[in-house]
Amino acid sequence: MSSTLDATVARLHREAPFTDVHAHPSLKAWLYRRNLWRHYRSGKSFNPVSSRSDFKCLERGGVGVLWAAHYLPERQLFRDCRLARAAAAVLVPKHRRLLDGSLFERLLEMMDALEREIERRPEKTELALSAADAVRIRQAGKIAVVHTVEGAHILEGDPDNLDKLAERGVAMLTLCHFYPNELAAHVDGIPKKMFLRKLSKFRFGAHGSPPLTDFGREVLKKLGTLPMIVDISHCTPEAREAIYSELDGERPIIASHVGVEHLNSDPYNLGDDEIREIARRGGAVGVIFLNYWLDASHPKKGLDAIWKTIEHIESVTGSWDHIVLGTDFDGFTDPPNDLKDASRLGRVTRMLLDRGAPEEAIKKILGGNAQRVLAAGWR
Repeated sequence: MSSTLDATVARLHREAPFTDVHAHPSLKAWLYRRNLWRHYRSGKSFNPVSSRSDFKCLERGGVGVLWAAHYLPERQLFRDCRLARAAAAVLVPKHRRLLDGSLFERLLEMMDALEREIERRPEKTELALSAADAVRIRQAGKIAVVHTVEGAHILEGDPDNLDKLAERGVAMLTLCHFYPNELAAHVDGIPKKMFLRKLSKFRFGAHGSPPLTDFGREVLKKLGTLPMIVDISHCTPEAREAIYSELDGERPIIASHVGVEHLNSDPYNLGDDEIREIARRGGAVGVIFLNYWLDASHPKKGLDAIWKTIEHIESVTGSWDHIVLGTDFDGFTDPPNDLKDASRLGRVTRMLLDRGAPEEAIKKILGGNAQRVLAAGWR
């Protein structure tokens, strides 16, 4: 595993600082009891035990701030997919934790697991509990880690759990994921060509669900009183429209790991009107590192698709102010072959330089925009 940071790229990563607004190191730390200060194999293909956003990768890629997305797999996933169930039984210590007990309590265990890994090397990384914290930690030369949560199924229908997440310092909640929850309608979020689709019958079942439920409105109203950013990734276009109508226009909205409809017409991706609406609210669109969503032709390499997505968002909004990066590393995804883990992130910065993006714009994309959204929404 080698770093790709030349002097100019390393400087830009420090100055931005480089921020990934959506990656999943805690999933691997919790599932496999993994030491995140060790790098395991990344590989160029889908690999559920790969290691793409461990702290070794983050250091070598010059990442300064990580928004760590805590995702507890929905239990229906294991009922639908025998392969996932068998793999969990073989690979996951105490794998029954995936199948029983309180989802919310399991999520807190996952957060605990990441905090233990942070505490292994306090001179190198630290948990941020505010936007100002993230700035302070990075200025001290350490990696700042921010708690976020993906999938409101972990609320278990109890809005009071939002208060508990806020107390733990969670900065952002992604409302939907793979399966129906009590809040909002979700898109089919597993790529159609992924080999798991050939081995299992997934019953994602969003059809007929209301875009936004009464409980969803209650949750959004409560989120409006809490220091927590709303992430609309995985919501259907209809649900996203309902969320825009429901939320106060003064708080930023983020789509942390998506593509754009212009380049790949899939319900997962954002249309131009949505991109403008997010920009109007001071939010940001997080470019995912997964070619299935970025480019309808599904190329093996990703830098060109990432550039085209960034270029399109800039053209729609008229500025570089609403673009961030959400890799989705370690989220059981298959990233591009040229960006297989966080140690390769310097290639994105070099690509932006080579395509003629101004340095000030690059620093916004790499981290400045993310810090602005964090300061506005995590207050």
